Amino acid sequence: MLLALLPTERSDALRLEAFTEANIGPFAMAWSNRELIMQVEQETIRVLGADVVKNDGPWHYALVFPIRVQGENDETFDQKLDDPASKWKELFPTEENSPSDLKPGMTWEDFTARVRQNVKQYIREMGCEVTEFKSVDEDEIFVLFGMSDKEKALDLAEKEEARVRLKPSAYDAVDCKCPTDEKAGREWRIRELERSLRGVNIDNRCPAFVRYTATVHDVVEDVEDIEMIRIVRHGLQREVRLQVLEAEVTRLFFPIHQWDDLQELYARGWSNPYKPFYFPKANMPDNVSEYFGAHVAAFFHLYNAFTRWLVVPALVSIIFPFVRPHISHEKAHWFDSSFGGMMCLWSTFFLASLKHQMNAKLLKWGMGDTVSRVKNVRKNFKDELRGSCSENLRNLLHWTLVILFLSETVFFSRYIALWRRDLFDNPDGMTFGMQNTDAGKYFKYLVTANIKIVDAVWTPLCIYLTKHENHRTEMDLKSAMILKLFAVKSVLFYYPFIRSIFIQPHVEGCPGPGNHISGCLDALRADLQLFFITQVISVGAGLMVQLAMMYWTVRKELQRKKSDDGKLSYVEVQAMLADYGEEAEVSDYLQVVLNFGFLSMFGCVAPSMCILCFLSNLPMKRLLAYRFSFSQKRVVPIITHGLGSWNFILNGLAYFGVSLTAYIVVFAYDSFDANHFHTQLLLFLAIERGVAALKLVLDLFLGDKSLAQQRIEEVNEDDPRLFLC
Repeated sequence: MLLALLPTERSDALRLEAFTEANIGPFAMAWSNRELIMQVEQETIRVLGADVVKNDGPWHYALVFPIRVQGENDETFDQKLDDPASKWKELFPTEENSPSDLKPGMTWEDFTARVRQNVKQYIREMGCEVTEFKSVDEDEIFVLFGMSDKEKALDLAEKEEARVRLKPSAYDAVDCKCPTDEKAGREWRIRELERSLRGVNIDNRCPAFVRYTATVHDVVEDVEDIEMIRIVRHGLQREVRLQVLEAEVTRLFFPIHQWDDLQELYARGWSNPYKPFYFPKANMPDNVSEYFGAHVAAFFHLYNAFTRWLVVPALVSIIFPFVRPHISHEKAHWFDSSFGGMMCLWSTFFLASLKHQMNAKLLKWGMGDTVSRVKNVRKNFKDELRGSCSENLRNLLHWTLVILFLSETVFFSRYIALWRRDLFDNPDGMTFGMQNTDAGKYFKYLVTANIKIVDAVWTPLCIYLTKHENHRTEMDLKSAMILKLFAVKSVLFYYPFIRSIFIQPHVEGCPGPGNHISGCLDALRADLQLFFITQVISVGAGLMVQLAMMYWTVRKELQRKKSDDGKLSYVEVQAMLADYGEEAEVSDYLQVVLNFGFLSMFGCVAPSMCILCFLSNLPMKRLLAYRFSFSQKRVVPIITHGLGSWNFILNGLAYFGVSLTAYIVVFAYDSFDANHFHTQLLLFLAIERGVAALKLVLDLFLGDKSLAQQRIEEVNEDDPRLFLC
């Protein structure tokens, strides 16, 4: 099989000139540091345990078209089209007239071949280099393309309003200093940072982002490669209805991973699983943004910030297992209450810091408040179904299932609590062939088992139902998925433990002598520790299984190749990888958000969760980064405004955590030795409202942006000379 690794429509000399000519404007940096001309001897790399041909550059995207395989899909490709012209119009809405060779009775094979040629023509007209090759199984054609024409690239950048940075020299030209994130008096301090993935020296200066036009050509930096990937897709979408193309003609359309950039991220420790306890660097999300875009970088910034802020609670929590056995219950309660108060302040300051840091990162990544973009319409969206009876029934069914799953959690928790009480009330009895005292110890595993089983059922079911709802945009789909998943998961994960301290002492009673609330606290602490350890192991095992399955898929594909001289290419391997869809994104965020909720609400009961969470976050982040790099397709870069609805959820969990901690400290620990309910209630309200007021005052005092960011924006926005330079 012939693998075409380079475009065939230009000579090597012209291609070299097109890609390597230096100082040609905003696109010089995007290509000048790449491996532009591959050697005649195909370079081999090792991906997921397989040796494959490296054919990733200089391409940005791959389109995968299915083709006829004799004896396997003849029926599909022999299918006759009654009206190919109308189908053509669906794919290419800007064309006034359909090609004359589209006749009724045309086969699907001829139609898709004609579509492929037309798409390639549009891609070339945009200024992209195009090549194609057959897959190793000869059942697909891969069309690879990447921007090459300088002048058309500039036209596309202007048409798509590409975001570009001003050069620092633009500030000097108007007798103004480029702002940085540090200022001493009237001087901006410039500090060297880690080099970019392409080896360019970078510092802490924060020049403004502007929309590219021909008038700013001389004063802007080169367009970043990640921005190029975004505008190429949008440019193609102006001529080709991509949602129809992906749904009906092609198998895949994805941006291509660049092996050298991934290896650089690996070398810096970001995706290296052999460095599991590598402490996260504050500037590493900038490297992630450079390659994956701000959308992915925002998640890893949240993960980094959460892990870094866990250092103090984790260190403090280490002393509790050693101190608790040697002190009285009263002193232990004082220790736990103090730790709970610290966790309330911790969550308040963490979220305030996260808001400042996230806004500063978005400013640095060019995702400031002025960024706006037309949202992509989902390929499965059908406008005629909106408001229809079938769509309303589908939504009603989904919300009915939400209520049923919530009810299961409530009733199962009560059932387990009643059963455990009966076991402790009758210690001499037998249950399932075990002494009741022994059986009661094992019942704590039922709470964790129910959470994991229901979660394993609800998550794929909810994702399936939501993806089959008629949401117009990916953002609408993601918002609906977050709402329904979190509605059930928050109750599923938190309610059994909240019930142990809120309801069980007053309804079923607490285990242990005297029906004292300390029995409920001890049982809750044991349940929390067991669940947290189980959760960490199960999530880590799930990631390892994903990687193992992908490894097996690649090995299996290698064994299916038709001839000994056929070689699997790197782009073909990428086609086998999983997509980073809405379900994967929501699942990743949920792991961080749920852990934050557990620490905020139950940190005063089980402080050891802090050290467990901190130690598990370090290797988990490496596995997630490895998955992003080598086990899933490259993410399509999109405009992002930060954490979105997750901000609201995090703040809601923090507020609820303050209320729950105050309740436990006052009513369960009785740390203030209040003998009357009215006194306890006043103390609870004073603590809960006091911390809530502190959080409100802190939010108002600090605002949404740090002082450094305000200064940067003032310089970039208030000096009109920058835009006249």
